[in-house]
This record gives sequence, structure tokens and C-alpha cells, in this order.
Amino acid sequence: SQMFRRCLAPLCILILICMVSTISSSPLGHRGALSFSNSLRLTRAIRARVQQVLSRYKQQLFGDELFEYREMMLSTLPAVTVSYQTWLHMQDNERLRLASHNLQTFWTHLEGQRQQLERERDATEERREQRRGKRGKPQPSLCQSFVSLQIDLRDLMKQVNSQLNRLSITASTKSPLLHTLHSTSSSSPIPKMSRWIQHLRGYVILRDLERYLSRLARDYALLQAKH
Repeated sequence: SQMFRRCLAPLCILILICMVSTISSSPLGHRGALSFSNSLRLTRAIRARVQQVLSRYKQQLFGDELFEYREMMLSTLPAVTVSYQTWLHMQDNERLRLASHNLQTFWTHLEGQRQQLERERDATEERREQRRGKRGKPQPSLCQSFVSLQIDLRDLMKQVNSQLNRLSITASTKSPLLHTLHSTSSSSPIPKMSRWIQHLRGYVILRDLERYLSRLARDYALLQAKH
């Protein structure tokens, strides 16, 4: 009997620890577990930085920070708008799964455009004596701005993944965003096209990213209010 009690005591403690751990890991285990307010602030901050980079991009590559070109769209980018009824009836996990996928897609497109800018910069530096005064020359600071945006998106993607985990999304629906973010097939060298079209692609990527982050901020504002 005494030996049975000695064996039972550690078992009871282990069961208690497991129960506390389960409660703590639950989405409703403690206030602010999902950190939707933090993600909302980060999303808005990234959007503001995208606006700044887009303005500089248009000034440096098109000579006008007010440049607009509405005709060009990229079918490989996520939709930046959704009908109100569709948006209103989306489930929480659906919003986060879409955010996970869409942010990864934008990250990949930024990577491809950053590589393109670096190739242009290297080619320009080789003949900078002949092309010193050319307007719209890609600058190292612009490449670094793309890198900074990618870092921002990576941080936001990690938060999205954490929130997906807390909402108990099954492994089959998780986005592989916590893997090392290398270039993928979407960021492979773009088929040969004019410099103008290549620059327009970068403009569209930044333009649509800014719009998408506005939509994501609305998602997070709703998630914050619900939780």
C-alpha cells in the first residue's frame, strides 16, 4: 500500500502538469495568446514602409514618385480585393491560411525582383563611367530596401504561423513559412523582356503588396475584436 502511494504520487503530478500545459497552449488559455493586436500593428507598419519604398522606386526608376500604371497586372500575385460578403463569412483559420500563403507569394516575388535589381546594378557599375548620368539607375539603397521588406514579411509570416498553430490547424494545412526562405521557381530569372517591363513588374509587386497589407490589416482588426 505504501509502495503504491509512492508510485501514484509522481503519476498524479505528471497528470496535473499535462493538464496545465494543455490549458496554457489553448487559444483561449490566456489573454492575448494569439497576439492579433501585435500583428495588426506590425502589418500597418510594414504597409507604411512599402509605401515609402514604392515612392522611392517610382522616383528612381520612372523619374516621378507620382507615377501610376493601372493597366498591368500579374496573375501570379494574390488577389488584393475580395467581396464583402465573402470576407465577412470567412473562418478565422481560413483568414490565417490565406495570409500565410499570400505573404509567402509576395516574399518570393520580392526576391525575384531584388535579384533583378542587383543584376542591373552590377551591369551599371561595370559601365558607370559611360552611364553616369542615366536617369532611373537602380541604386544599392533600393536593393537594400527590398531586403528590409523581406525581413519584415518574414517576421509577420512567423506570427501568422504561430497563430495557425494556436488555432490547432492540422499539419497538412500549415504553410512551410518557417522553413528557410530560399528562392523558389517563381523567383527564377524572368524570361528576357525589356528593362521597362521588368521595372513595371517591380512596381506592380510593390503596389499590390501595399494593397494586400491594407486588406490583411482589416483581417487582423476583425480577429482582434473577436478574440
